[in-house]
Parts: sequence; C-alpha cells; structure tokens
Amino acid sequence: MNAEELERPVLAVDVVLFAVYEKKLRVLLRTRQKEPFRDAPALPGVAVRVDETLETAARRAIEKKTQWKGKDLFLEQLAAFDGLYRDPRGRTISLAFMGIVRTMPEEKQGIIWKDCREVTENSLPFDHGLIVRTAVQRLGGKLRYTNIAKEFLPDTFRIEELQNIYEIIMQCSLNRSNFRNKLLKIGMIEQVTVLTEAVGKKGGRPPHLYRFAQDRIEMTERDFL
Repeated sequence: MNAEELERPVLAVDVVLFAVYEKKLRVLLRTRQKEPFRDAPALPGVAVRVDETLETAARRAIEKKTQWKGKDLFLEQLAAFDGLYRDPRGRTISLAFMGIVRTMPEEKQGIIWKDCREVTENSLPFDHGLIVRTAVQRLGGKLRYTNIAKEFLPDTFRIEELQNIYEIIMQCSLNRSNFRNKLLKIGMIEQVTVLTEAVGKKGGRPPHLYRFAQDRIEMTERDFL
C-alpha cells in the first residue's frame, strides 16, 4: 500500500467552554446522542467542513450542540490532540479551542456545567478529559501574565470580583491589598468611579469600581502573581 492509499484522517474541533459560577470554574459538557459513548457527557465538537475555518467550526460546534448563539464569547486555539486511537470510529485529529463566557447557556436537557475539579484525564470519552485538563492548565498560566480574566467579568467590576476569579481558578488565597496594588502598578486595571450607592446604613468607605486598561488580551513581561 502506498501513501496515496492510506486512510485519510478526519480533522475535528472540540471546544472547552469555561464559566465561573457559584465560586467554581465550570466546563460545558453535552450528553452524546449517538454511538460511540452514547449518553456520556463530552465536549461539544464537530468535524471541520472544507468551506470553513477552524474558528468557524468551533463556533458551529457550540451552536449546534447547545443551541446557544451568544455573541459574548472569547475563543482561542488550545492545542492539537492526535492520539492514534482517540476515536474508535477511525483516525481523527482534534484541534481544541478554549472558550470563556460571561453569560452561561442555561443548563437544560443534555447540557451540563461540570466543576472542572471533578474532571480527570480519563473521566470523559475520547480524550476529552485530557483536553479539559490541558485547558485548565493553560488558563491558570495565562492568568499570571495576561489580562484574560477580563473575559469572565463585566466591563466594570469591584476588586473582590476580580480577586474571586483568580482564587477560584488558581485554587489559592490572595491578599486583597497586595493583589489590587500589583495590578494597578503594572497598569492592568484602573479605577473608574466610587460606588456610593453600595454604602450601607452603618456607613464605611464606598467601594471602588475598576476596569481593565486594555480591551484586548495583553501580555506582561513576566508573571505578576
């Protein structure tokens, strides 16, 4: 058999879609409707068509598998997964994407928002557990040198809301004053206004609202945490 007669692999995309909800980092899973692994929760994914880009296929996977058409979605390529026997139907290479949403698609029949801490490398069909763990590791790393946390938050936020994102994903506790001062010092966030209406009857200092200084994902020269 020559090279031209070999089976041609299928190119697919799988999407790891993250959201922070009830103080947990969650990943969207969908119950599979067909074999293999019928009724098992898995990442949304599709085979790539000849007339679409990888990102278009990733967005189609989310819309097709969840019936969600949200525009408030951050996507970036994660990694290629090319295990020889990752798909029992035949040779398939997956280009995985990592996504973040601020507004979660509702959890309805077949849609599950699973705590990422409960996902192990072998807990999902195909190699989806490995894909999720790789995405969690990538997200934690990017928190340390980019402003990717902005994708979880509204345009303006209180510093404790931002701190919660870091603590939930990095699984650690941070000193609020040090955390705020570091981000202000490197110019990642800036103060917008004072939230006077949040002051209670007992008085006290009104909380500040902040925003990220840059709209797009920016990198620092080194880890800042």
